[in-house]
Amino acid sequence: MASSFSSMATQAPQESMALNELTYVDGDRKKKKRVGRGIGSGRGKTCGRGHKGKKARGGGSVALGFEGGQTPFWRRIPKRGFTKPNAKPLETLGLNKVENYIAMGRLNQVGTGPNGTITMKDLLDADVLNSIKHGVKLVASDKIGSKWKLEGGRGYKFAYPVNLEVSRVSKQAAHALEKAGGSVVAAHYNRLNLRNLLKPNKFEEGMTPRRARPTPKMREYYTQFENRGYLSLEIQLQQQMKKLGVENIDMTK
Repeated sequence: MASSFSSMATQAPQESMALNELTYVDGDRKKKKRVGRGIGSGRGKTCGRGHKGKKARGGGSVALGFEGGQTPFWRRIPKRGFTKPNAKPLETLGLNKVENYIAMGRLNQVGTGPNGTITMKDLLDADVLNSIKHGVKLVASDKIGSKWKLEGGRGYKFAYPVNLEVSRVSKQAAHALEKAGGSVVAAHYNRLNLRNLLKPNKFEEGMTPRRARPTPKMREYYTQFENRGYLSLEIQLQQQMKKLGVENIDMTK
């Protein structure tokens, strides 16, 4: 034991390592690829790119799926079904969701539109819908097969007398709103007018676009009262009566 203690006492203390003595571990760093440094380097002249061709040029690359000019695979295989490149799908919104958001206090019954109308901007600001690209279609229930407050087989029962303005509306949803003392109007918005409605801060003052008319194909829908179109005579009469302060007359009778 004495010899072991004497040997430990004679050992010199280890010196601490300084920052300037730190080095990289072997294999931790890869040497940079040096090209164009003579034939002896192995990557001289053509620099490993071969002779000519698109890949030998600066910035030259082949697009994904390119097969040398022959008909690519995605064009050779047969196609099934069809697509609608000009389709403008609408966001589906159910009255059950509107009622739930009003009950939670997240959606105000009085909107920012004329006569307290709840517009699509109010729905977007209240996070009732995540995004609106082409418009909103109002239906009685957005759940397939749902029997949400079914009333005598005639429609759905809504709890709040609110006024809504959307792009399109189903007959059941319109009947439920009007029975609760509210109303709904289907109005046409193109992409520019919809952007002006949802994001008015994007347009300078005095530079707001004019309201676009519906296309001849859409005009038939918005001129019929059964669709609650804003160009129908009944809807225009109701709006004029509200401006004059006259009590609203039920046009459905």
